Amino acid sequence: MKRYNKQQVMKDAHRLYKNDFQRRGRSWSECLKAAWSWERDAVKTREEKAAKLDAMIAASWAAHNARKNEFEGLSADAVSWAMGYNRGNGFYCGD
Repeated sequence: MKRYNKQQVMKDAHRLYKNDFQRRGRSWSECLKAAWSWERDAVKTREEKAAKLDAMIAASWAAHNARKNEFEGLSADAVSWAMGYNRGNGFYCGD
């Protein structure tokens, strides 16, 4: 997978070079350097977000597996009794 989007770098450099307000007397090479700097920052931000998302997903699956194994070894009748089914208490149990 390509790490940098070279097409976006060139678009940003041309956009910066053509815009007199943003250009501020910069040469083409300075505009290109600025565009590469923006792209490196964007890639760094994307990688940090992806790593954070992967960590959140892993933590979520770990919590899910912990909850799933909570009732392991119990019979279905024992679990349903613990959750309030078949007690005749008149409460809705969310089934």
